Amino acid sequence: MNPHSKSESVRQKVRQGYGQIAQSGGSCCGPTPTCCGSTPAASDELAKHIGYSAEELAALPDGANMGLSCGNPNALAALQPGEVVLDLGSGGGFDVFIAGRKVGPAGRAIGVDMTPEMLAKARKNITAYRERSGLNNVEFRLGEIEHLPVADASVDAIISNCVINLSPDKAQVWRDMARVLKPGGRVAVSDLALLKPLPPAIAEMVEALIGCVAGAVLVSDTERMARDAGFINVVLTPKSGYVDGMADWKDPVYQKIIAHLPPGAKPSDYITSLEVTARKPALVAADSTSLFTPAVKELVAIGAAVAVNCEPCLKHHYREAQRHGVSKTEMASAVKMAAEVKDSPHQAILRLADKLTGASLSDPAAASDPCCGDKARTDKSGDACCGTQGATGCCG
Repeated sequence: MNPHSKSESVRQKVRQGYGQIAQSGGSCCGPTPTCCGSTPAASDELAKHIGYSAEELAALPDGANMGLSCGNPNALAALQPGEVVLDLGSGGGFDVFIAGRKVGPAGRAIGVDMTPEMLAKARKNITAYRERSGLNNVEFRLGEIEHLPVADASVDAIISNCVINLSPDKAQVWRDMARVLKPGGRVAVSDLALLKPLPPAIAEMVEALIGCVAGAVLVSDTERMARDAGFINVVLTPKSGYVDGMADWKDPVYQKIIAHLPPGAKPSDYITSLEVTARKPALVAADSTSLFTPAVKELVAIGAAVAVNCEPCLKHHYREAQRHGVSKTEMASAVKMAAEVKDSPHQAILRLADKLTGASLSDPAAASDPCCGDKARTDKSGDACCGTQGATGCCG
Protein backbone atom coordinates (compact mmCIF):
# COMPACT_ATOMS: atom_id res chain seq x y z
CA MET A 1 0.00 0.00 0.00
CA ASN A 2 1.46 3.38 -1.00
CA PRO A 3 1.79 6.12 1.67
CA HIS A 4 -1.20 8.12 0.38
CA SER A 5 -3.50 5.08 0.41
CA LYS A 6 -2.26 4.15 3.88
CA SER A 7 -2.96 7.65 5.19
CA GLU A 8 -6.47 7.61 3.74
CA SER A 9 -7.06 4.18 5.26
CA VAL A 10 -6.08 5.49 8.70
CA ARG A 11 -8.34 8.54 8.32
CA GLN A 12 -11.24 6.36 7.27
CA LYS A 13 -10.84 4.08 10.29
CA VAL A 14 -10.68 7.07 12.62
CA ARG A 15 -13.62 8.77 10.92
CA GLN A 16 -15.75 5.63 11.19
CA GLY A 17 -14.78 4.98 14.80
CA TYR A 18 -15.51 8.50 15.99
CA GLY A 19 -18.65 8.70 13.88
CA GLN A 20 -19.98 5.73 15.83
CA ILE A 21 -19.01 7.38 19.12
CA ALA A 22 -20.88 10.57 18.15
CA GLN A 23 -24.01 8.66 17.20
CA SER A 24 -24.02 6.44 20.28
CA GLY A 25 -23.08 9.21 22.68
CA GLY A 26 -20.66 6.73 24.20
CA SER A 27 -17.01 5.90 23.84
CA CYS A 28 -14.61 4.07 21.59
CA CYS A 29 -15.27 0.63 22.94
CA GLY A 30 -18.08 0.42 25.43
CA PRO A 31 -21.40 1.78 26.66
CA THR A 32 -19.93 3.96 29.41
CA PRO A 33 -18.81 7.35 28.03
CA THR A 34 -15.15 7.43 29.01
CA CYS A 35 -11.97 7.84 27.07
CA CYS A 36 -11.57 4.81 24.85
CA GLY A 37 -13.48 2.19 26.78
CA SER A 38 -16.16 0.99 29.16
CA THR A 39 -14.99 1.80 32.70
CA PRO A 40 -16.55 2.51 36.10
CA ALA A 41 -15.61 6.19 35.75
CA ALA A 42 -18.10 8.47 34.01
CA SER A 43 -17.01 11.23 31.65
CA ASP A 44 -17.18 13.94 34.33
CA GLU A 45 -15.10 11.83 36.71
CA LEU A 46 -12.43 11.42 34.05
CA ALA A 47 -12.49 15.16 33.25
CA LYS A 48 -12.10 16.07 36.93
CA HIS A 49 -9.24 13.59 37.21
CA ILE A 50 -7.31 15.45 34.48
CA GLY A 51 -7.96 18.95 35.82
CA TYR A 52 -11.33 20.31 34.68
CA SER A 53 -13.34 22.07 37.38
CA ALA A 54 -16.85 21.12 38.45
CA GLU A 55 -18.01 24.60 37.41
CA GLU A 56 -16.63 24.20 33.87
CA LEU A 57 -18.29 20.81 33.48
CA ALA A 58 -21.64 21.97 34.86
CA ALA A 59 -21.78 24.82 32.36
CA LEU A 60 -21.38 22.54 29.32
CA PRO A 61 -24.27 21.67 26.99
CA ASP A 62 -25.59 18.16 27.56
CA GLY A 63 -23.55 15.51 25.77
CA ALA A 64 -20.60 17.77 24.93
CA ASN A 65 -18.31 15.82 27.26
CA MET A 66 -17.91 12.35 25.78
CA GLY A 67 -14.89 11.42 27.87
CA LEU A 68 -12.41 11.64 25.00
CA SER A 69 -9.79 13.76 26.79
CA CYS A 70 -6.31 12.88 28.01
CA GLY A 71 -5.43 16.30 29.45
CA ASN A 72 -6.59 19.88 29.91
CA PRO A 73 -5.22 22.08 27.07
CA ASN A 74 -7.57 24.92 28.05
CA ALA A 75 -5.68 25.33 31.32
CA LEU A 76 -2.31 25.04 29.54
CA ALA A 77 -3.22 27.74 27.01
CA ALA A 78 -4.01 30.39 29.66
CA LEU A 79 -6.57 31.96 27.32
CA GLN A 80 -7.29 35.67 27.62
CA PRO A 81 -10.41 37.73 26.82
CA GLY A 82 -10.55 38.82 23.19
CA GLU A 83 -8.33 36.05 21.80
CA VAL A 84 -9.10 33.76 18.88
CA VAL A 85 -8.56 30.10 19.85
CA LEU A 86 -8.63 27.07 17.55
CA ASP A 87 -9.34 23.51 18.73
CA LEU A 88 -7.97 20.69 16.53
CA GLY A 89 -10.30 17.69 16.52
CA SER A 90 -13.06 19.42 18.46
CA GLY A 91 -15.44 16.46 18.64
CA GLY A 92 -18.70 17.32 20.37
CA GLY A 93 -17.38 20.77 21.31
CA PHE A 94 -16.14 20.00 24.85
CA ASP A 95 -13.04 22.21 24.85
CA VAL A 96 -14.48 24.80 22.45
CA PHE A 97 -17.40 25.58 24.77
CA ILE A 98 -15.03 25.93 27.73
CA ALA A 99 -12.66 28.11 25.69
CA GLY A 100 -15.53 30.31 24.50
CA ARG A 101 -16.28 31.42 28.04
CA LYS A 102 -12.59 32.19 28.65
CA VAL A 103 -12.14 34.42 25.57
CA GLY A 104 -15.46 36.19 26.15
CA PRO A 105 -17.66 38.24 23.80
CA ALA A 106 -14.70 39.94 22.07
CA GLY A 107 -12.99 36.61 21.39
CA ARG A 108 -13.81 33.59 19.28
CA ALA A 109 -13.45 29.82 19.71
CA ILE A 110 -13.28 27.73 16.52
CA GLY A 111 -13.46 23.95 16.38
CA VAL A 112 -12.28 21.83 13.42
CA ASP A 113 -13.22 18.16 13.03
CA MET A 114 -13.20 15.78 10.06
CA THR A 115 -16.10 13.64 11.30
CA PRO A 116 -19.50 14.91 10.08
CA GLU A 117 -21.33 13.19 12.95
CA MET A 118 -19.16 14.94 15.52
CA LEU A 119 -19.62 18.27 13.76
CA ALA A 120 -23.39 17.83 13.75
CA LYS A 121 -23.36 17.04 17.47
CA ALA A 122 -21.24 20.11 18.27
CA ARG A 123 -23.33 22.46 16.14
CA LYS A 124 -26.50 21.16 17.75
CA ASN A 125 -25.05 22.14 21.14
CA ILE A 126 -24.40 25.76 20.12
CA THR A 127 -27.96 26.81 20.98
CA ALA A 128 -27.67 25.50 24.53
CA TYR A 129 -24.25 27.15 24.89
CA ARG A 130 -25.66 30.52 23.82
CA GLU A 131 -28.60 30.23 26.23
CA ARG A 132 -26.39 29.29 29.19
CA SER A 133 -23.50 31.66 28.54
CA GLY A 134 -25.14 34.59 26.78
CA LEU A 135 -22.29 34.40 24.24
CA ASN A 136 -22.33 34.02 20.48
CA ASN A 137 -18.64 33.35 19.89
CA VAL A 138 -18.17 29.70 18.89
CA GLU A 139 -18.23 27.93 15.53
CA PHE A 140 -17.38 24.50 14.13
CA ARG A 141 -15.81 23.80 10.74
CA LEU A 142 -15.49 20.53 8.81
CA GLY A 143 -11.90 19.80 7.85
CA GLU A 144 -8.74 17.82 8.41
CA ILE A 145 -6.21 19.01 10.94
CA GLU A 146 -3.42 18.54 8.38
CA HIS A 147 -5.08 21.17 6.14
CA LEU A 148 -6.98 23.49 8.42
CA PRO A 149 -9.87 25.55 6.98
CA VAL A 150 -8.42 28.64 8.67
CA ALA A 151 -6.67 31.72 7.25
CA ASP A 152 -2.95 32.36 7.62
CA ALA A 153 -1.83 34.17 10.79
CA SER A 154 -5.36 34.52 12.16
CA VAL A 155 -5.27 32.61 15.47
CA ASP A 156 -3.82 33.58 18.87
CA ALA A 157 -3.80 30.11 20.42
CA ILE A 158 -4.27 26.49 19.32
CA ILE A 159 -5.47 23.74 21.64
CA SER A 160 -5.96 20.04 20.99
CA ASN A 161 -6.99 17.18 23.26
CA CYS A 162 -5.89 13.63 22.41
CA VAL A 163 -6.24 14.10 18.64
CA ILE A 164 -2.90 14.73 16.91
CA ASN A 165 -1.86 11.13 17.62
CA LEU A 166 -4.69 10.04 15.30
CA SER A 167 -3.23 11.87 12.28
CA PRO A 168 -1.28 9.86 9.69
CA ASP A 169 0.83 12.97 8.92
CA LYS A 170 1.67 14.62 12.23
CA ALA A 171 4.51 16.71 10.80
CA GLN A 172 2.04 18.38 8.45
CA VAL A 173 -0.28 19.08 11.40
CA TRP A 174 2.52 20.99 13.13
CA ARG A 175 3.36 22.89 9.93
CA ASP A 176 -0.25 23.92 9.42
CA MET A 177 -0.51 25.04 13.04
CA ALA A 178 2.46 27.33 12.39
CA ARG A 179 0.71 28.66 9.28
CA VAL A 180 -2.54 29.70 10.98
CA LEU A 181 -1.01 31.13 14.16
CA LYS A 182 -0.26 34.82 14.39
CA PRO A 183 3.40 35.73 15.02
CA GLY A 184 3.92 35.14 18.73
CA GLY A 185 0.91 32.81 18.90
CA ARG A 186 1.03 29.69 21.06
CA VAL A 187 0.15 26.00 21.11
CA ALA A 188 -1.18 24.03 24.08
CA VAL A 189 -1.71 20.34 23.32
CA SER A 190 -2.59 17.31 25.41
CA ASP A 191 -1.88 14.07 23.59
CA LEU A 192 -0.72 10.50 24.01
CA ALA A 193 2.91 9.75 23.18
CA LEU A 194 5.30 6.83 23.43
CA LEU A 195 8.20 6.49 25.83
CA LYS A 196 9.43 3.57 23.69
CA PRO A 197 8.07 1.75 20.63
CA LEU A 198 4.98 -0.41 21.10
CA PRO A 199 5.12 -4.16 20.46
CA PRO A 200 4.00 -4.81 16.83
CA ALA A 201 0.82 -6.64 17.88
CA ILE A 202 -0.43 -3.53 19.72
CA ALA A 203 0.61 -1.12 16.97
CA GLU A 204 -1.61 -3.04 14.53
CA MET A 205 -4.74 -3.10 16.73
CA VAL A 206 -7.60 -1.02 15.29
CA GLU A 207 -8.99 -0.54 18.81
CA ALA A 208 -5.66 0.88 19.90
CA LEU A 209 -5.69 3.29 16.96
CA ILE A 210 -9.16 4.63 17.77
CA GLY A 211 -8.20 4.58 21.44
CA CYS A 212 -5.38 7.07 20.72
CA VAL A 213 -2.56 4.58 21.34
CA ALA A 214 -1.45 2.89 18.12
CA GLY A 215 -1.01 6.20 16.29
CA ALA A 216 1.12 7.77 19.01
CA VAL A 217 4.76 8.59 18.30
CA LEU A 218 7.79 8.91 20.54
CA VAL A 219 8.03 11.96 22.78
CA SER A 220 11.29 12.88 21.03
CA ASP A 221 9.57 12.75 17.62
CA THR A 222 6.88 15.13 18.85
CA GLU A 223 9.52 17.64 19.91
CA ARG A 224 11.38 17.29 16.62
CA MET A 225 8.24 17.89 14.53
CA ALA A 226 7.32 20.97 16.56
CA ARG A 227 10.80 22.47 16.16
CA ASP A 228 11.01 21.57 12.46
CA ALA A 229 7.75 23.47 11.93
CA GLY A 230 9.44 26.57 13.35
CA PHE A 231 8.13 26.57 16.92
CA ILE A 232 10.25 27.85 19.79
CA ASN A 233 10.01 27.50 23.57
CA VAL A 234 8.88 23.90 23.10
CA VAL A 235 8.15 22.26 26.47
CA LEU A 236 7.04 18.63 26.82
CA THR A 237 5.70 17.34 30.13
CA PRO A 238 4.83 13.63 30.45
CA LYS A 239 1.85 12.80 32.70
CA SER A 240 1.98 9.07 33.39
CA GLY A 241 -0.85 9.15 35.93
CA TYR A 242 -3.48 9.28 33.18
CA VAL A 243 -2.39 5.98 31.62
CA ASP A 244 -2.08 4.27 35.02
CA GLY A 245 -5.58 5.46 35.82
CA MET A 246 -7.02 4.02 32.61
CA ALA A 247 -5.41 0.67 33.39
CA ASP A 248 -6.62 0.76 37.02
CA TRP A 249 -10.16 1.52 35.84
CA LYS A 250 -10.13 -1.69 33.77
CA ASP A 251 -10.56 0.21 30.53
CA PRO A 252 -11.11 -2.50 27.85
CA VAL A 253 -8.62 -1.03 25.36
CA TYR A 254 -5.93 -0.87 28.01
CA GLN A 255 -6.81 -4.36 29.22
CA LYS A 256 -6.33 -5.64 25.67
CA ILE A 257 -3.01 -3.77 25.44
CA ILE A 258 -1.86 -5.34 28.72
CA ALA A 259 -2.62 -8.78 27.30
CA HIS A 260 -0.15 -8.13 24.46
CA LEU A 261 2.64 -6.67 26.61
CA PRO A 262 5.69 -8.63 27.73
CA PRO A 263 5.27 -10.30 31.16
CA GLY A 264 5.56 -7.79 34.01
CA ALA A 265 5.20 -4.74 31.75
CA LYS A 266 2.43 -2.18 32.12
CA PRO A 267 0.96 0.35 29.66
CA SER A 268 2.64 3.34 31.32
CA ASP A 269 6.03 1.76 30.56
CA TYR A 270 5.26 2.53 26.91
CA ILE A 271 2.55 5.22 26.82
CA THR A 272 2.20 8.58 28.50
CA SER A 273 -0.15 11.51 28.40
CA LEU A 274 1.95 14.41 27.15
CA GLU A 275 1.46 18.14 27.60
CA VAL A 276 3.09 20.19 24.84
CA THR A 277 3.41 23.96 24.85
CA ALA A 278 5.18 25.95 22.15
CA ARG A 279 5.21 29.37 20.53
CA LYS A 280 5.47 30.71 17.00
CA PRO A 281 8.26 33.29 16.81
CA ALA A 282 7.25 36.92 16.61
CA LEU A 283 8.58 38.78 13.57
CA VAL A 284 10.39 41.14 15.93
CA ALA A 285 11.92 39.60 19.01
CA ALA A 286 10.49 41.14 22.16
CA ASP A 287 13.90 41.21 23.84
CA SER A 288 15.79 42.74 20.94
CA THR A 289 16.03 46.20 19.39
CA SER A 290 17.05 44.68 16.04
CA LEU A 291 14.41 44.33 13.34
CA PHE A 292 16.60 41.87 11.43
CA THR A 293 15.30 38.69 13.05
CA PRO A 294 15.82 35.21 11.52
CA ALA A 295 12.29 35.36 10.10
CA VAL A 296 12.93 38.74 8.47
CA LYS A 297 16.24 37.47 7.08
CA GLU A 298 14.41 34.64 5.33
CA LEU A 299 11.86 37.08 3.88
CA VAL A 300 14.72 39.17 2.51
CA ALA A 301 16.35 36.02 1.08
CA ILE A 302 13.09 35.01 -0.60
CA GLY A 303 12.91 38.42 -2.25
CA ALA A 304 16.52 38.15 -3.38
CA ALA A 305 15.92 34.67 -4.83
CA VAL A 306 13.03 36.01 -6.91
CA ALA A 307 15.07 39.00 -8.06
CA VAL A 308 17.94 36.81 -9.35
CA ASN A 309 15.76 33.96 -10.70
CA CYS A 310 17.32 31.37 -8.38
CA GLU A 311 14.83 28.50 -8.04
CA PRO A 312 16.95 26.37 -5.61
CA CYS A 313 17.46 29.47 -3.46
CA LEU A 314 13.73 30.16 -3.36
CA LYS A 315 12.91 26.57 -2.38
CA HIS A 316 15.53 26.58 0.38
CA HIS A 317 14.53 29.90 1.89
CA TYR A 318 10.80 29.02 1.61
CA ARG A 319 11.47 25.97 3.83
CA GLU A 320 13.59 28.00 6.22
CA ALA A 321 10.94 30.70 6.46
CA GLN A 322 8.34 28.05 7.33
CA ARG A 323 10.67 26.74 10.02
CA HIS A 324 10.82 30.23 11.54
CA GLY A 325 7.03 30.51 11.54
CA VAL A 326 6.63 32.87 8.56
CA SER A 327 3.17 32.58 6.98
CA LYS A 328 2.55 32.20 3.26
CA THR A 329 0.85 35.60 3.28
CA GLU A 330 4.04 37.22 4.58
CA MET A 331 6.14 35.34 2.03
CA ALA A 332 3.81 36.44 -0.77
CA SER A 333 4.33 40.08 0.26
CA ALA A 334 8.10 39.62 0.01
CA VAL A 335 7.75 38.03 -3.44
CA LYS A 336 5.53 40.86 -4.71
CA MET A 337 7.94 43.49 -3.46
CA ALA A 338 10.87 41.67 -5.09
CA ALA A 339 8.99 41.48 -8.38
CA GLU A 340 8.35 45.23 -8.28
CA VAL A 341 12.00 45.95 -7.56
CA LYS A 342 13.07 43.52 -10.28
CA ASP A 343 11.02 45.42 -12.86
CA SER A 344 12.92 48.68 -12.18
CA PRO A 345 15.41 49.70 -14.91
CA HIS A 346 18.74 48.22 -13.90
CA GLN A 347 21.08 51.14 -14.52
CA ALA A 348 18.58 53.70 -13.26
CA ILE A 349 18.36 52.00 -9.86
CA LEU A 350 22.15 51.74 -9.67
CA ARG A 351 22.54 55.43 -10.45
CA LEU A 352 20.03 56.24 -7.73
CA ALA A 353 22.00 54.03 -5.34
CA ASP A 354 25.19 55.91 -6.31
CA LYS A 355 23.52 59.22 -5.65
CA LEU A 356 22.18 58.15 -2.27
CA THR A 357 25.17 56.19 -0.97
CA GLY A 358 28.19 57.18 -3.05
CA ALA A 359 28.75 53.52 -3.87
CA SER A 360 29.88 54.06 -7.53
CA LEU A 361 27.93 51.04 -8.75
CA SER A 362 26.58 52.33 -12.07
CA ASP A 363 28.38 52.14 -15.40
CA PRO A 364 28.95 55.68 -16.76
CA ALA A 365 29.19 54.26 -20.28
CA ALA A 366 25.81 52.58 -20.06
CA ALA A 367 23.10 54.12 -22.17
CA SER A 368 20.50 56.22 -20.43
CA ASP A 369 16.95 54.98 -20.23
CA PRO A 370 15.82 55.23 -23.90
CA CYS A 371 12.68 57.09 -22.91
CA CYS A 372 13.43 59.10 -19.82
CA GLY A 373 17.18 59.46 -19.62
CA ASP A 374 18.12 60.01 -16.02
CA LYS A 375 14.60 60.94 -14.96
CA ALA A 376 12.57 58.62 -12.80
CA ARG A 377 9.66 56.81 -14.48
CA THR A 378 6.46 58.50 -13.48
CA ASP A 379 4.09 56.96 -16.01
CA LYS A 380 0.57 57.37 -14.72
CA SER A 381 -1.12 56.18 -17.88
CA GLY A 382 0.03 52.58 -17.58
CA ASP A 383 1.39 52.66 -21.19
CA ALA A 384 4.77 51.18 -21.97
CA CYS A 385 7.19 54.02 -22.48
CA CYS A 386 10.57 52.60 -23.38
CA GLY A 387 10.95 51.51 -26.95
CA THR A 388 8.10 53.74 -28.13
CA GLN A 389 9.17 56.50 -30.51
CA GLY A 390 8.18 59.91 -29.24
CA ALA A 391 6.55 58.64 -26.09
CA THR A 392 6.24 61.34 -23.48
CA GLY A 393 3.65 59.96 -21.07
CA CYS A 394 6.08 58.73 -18.42
CA CYS A 395 8.57 61.61 -18.44
CA GLY A 396 6.56 64.70 -18.94
